[in-house]
This record gives sequence, structure tokens and C-alpha cells, in this order.
Amino acid sequence: MAKKSNAQKAAEKAVKKSHPATLILALLFLIVGAAAGVILSRELTKNDCFVLLGDKQIELAVGESYVEAGVSIISFGKDISDKAVRGGDFESMSEQPEEGIYQIVYTVDDFRWGDYQLVRTVIVGNPEGAEGQIDG
Repeated sequence: MAKKSNAQKAAEKAVKKSHPATLILALLFLIVGAAAGVILSRELTKNDCFVLLGDKQIELAVGESYVEAGVSIISFGKDISDKAVRGGDFESMSEQPEEGIYQIVYTVDDFRWGDYQLVRTVIVGNPEGAEGQIDG
């Protein structure tokens, strides 16, 4: 059998000396602290949102103008909508987009919303494949 080090002996001795009430109090504080953390987290984030402004899907006639409505992002009670990043087909759309199906993808570099993304579909005219895209 291996010989125990002085540190191991001291640790075992300290554990044996711990009063049961100390262990119960430590466990109680751990539970109360965890519950308080959950409650505080819920209070800080209860009004948080990451939503598209306007419709999720938009149908336009060819030649009709398009203006992107944007998103609203609230993270930990603070409006960070200006940090939204538009991607997908947004850059390829003009004010009067050509016939086709476009997807505008919104993301934000934020701890709260991490990998979350929202997608708006814009259908211009009657392009091939639009039948499966139209809400109805």
C-alpha cells in the first residue's frame, strides 16, 4: 500500500473534523446561490428579443420597390439592434430586385444570442421554385 503524503493526511483529517452542520450549511448556501442566480438571470433577460420587423416572407411584383424593415434585438435589457449583421442575399438585392427568391439573414455578435439567426424570404415575381416557399 502506498504511503500517504502529509497533504493527503491533513485533508482527510480536516474532512473528519467538519461538523455535520457545516456541511448542511454549505449545501444550503449552494442551493440558495444557484436559485438566486436562476432568478436573477430570468429577471435580466425577461424582455429580451430578437425578432424580424415586418413579415417573415414578402412577395413583390417584378419592378416593385423593396425596403428592408430590419430587426429588433434586445439583449440583457439593452437595445443592440444597431449591431445586427445583414447577410445572405441582401447585398445582391437592389431597390427594385429582379425576379427570384432572396433570403436575408440576420445575425448578431452577442453573448445572449450567440448562433441565433433570423431569415426573411423575399419572392420577386413568380420564379421557378417559389411554389414551395409561399406561406399559405
